[in-house]
Amino acid sequence: MQSKRERFFQAAEGLHALRCPVCGGGLARQGEGLACAQGHTRDVNRKGYVHLLSRPHPTYYDQELFQARRQVFASGCYLPVVEAVEELLPEGPQRILDAGCGEGYYLAQLLSRHPAWHGAGVDISKEAIEKATDWPREAVWCVGDLGRLPFAEEAFTAVLDVLTPANYGEFRRVLAPGGRLVKVYPGPEYLQEIRRARHMPLYEDAEVGEYLSAHCHVEARRHVHVHVPVTPELWHAFVWMTPLNQDLPPAQKEALAAHPAETVTLDLHLAAGTMPTE
Repeated sequence: MQSKRERFFQAAEGLHALRCPVCGGGLARQGEGLACAQGHTRDVNRKGYVHLLSRPHPTYYDQELFQARRQVFASGCYLPVVEAVEELLPEGPQRILDAGCGEGYYLAQLLSRHPAWHGAGVDISKEAIEKATDWPREAVWCVGDLGRLPFAEEAFTAVLDVLTPANYGEFRRVLAPGGRLVKVYPGPEYLQEIRRARHMPLYEDAEVGEYLSAHCHVEARRHVHVHVPVTPELWHAFVWMTPLNQDLPPAQKEALAAHPAETVTLDLHLAAGTMPTE
């Protein structure tokens, strides 16, 4: 059986897009790692990813969060989002960057549906990327910074940005001419049951939409709004998976999880378009 490391190298060869975080030169395979022409090297972890941060960045997400996310995604309730993303992508073979990919669910689903496509997922969290390598698809998984993406100019036909802050300057740089950005962001009722339980106001989405429109020529939109029936076990996973609750200690999360709602609302906006040239 092919190792995770070999899957990484095959995916990297298909994309030919990785760049050195030190000098910006192209990275190519050298033994069990990567090297640029200036002699800067990076190891490829046996788990199937490369660490391309120039310095450590603290993150607030832990293994419990990503394990809960895996349980939520396994339930299939986010498949309508995958299908909506798929509708918004250009026709033909794609080279996709999932920016802020987390544990890689969306990229893995798209590559499973389209085996001829190529993809890369980048996230600042090493724990997230380690989870992403468990998906049985060839992809370039890397720990990196959205503020300085470790990829070549015009390397991708599509950039996917799901529920994570955007860096539109970097997205513009790595998108090929005519390439498409697909942005997914919360609507007001997203996870409203958890917000109510915590006495939080509903999410305000106007500012995100306005900022997106200022940086991207939006050509198409979709809206996913579903009420997902949840078991107590799935409610528990939702409580633990959302960053809404990252300020809570474990005991308080468990107390919140002990009072399940009957449904969880998924209210998500999807917008797709091209990035104007500067």
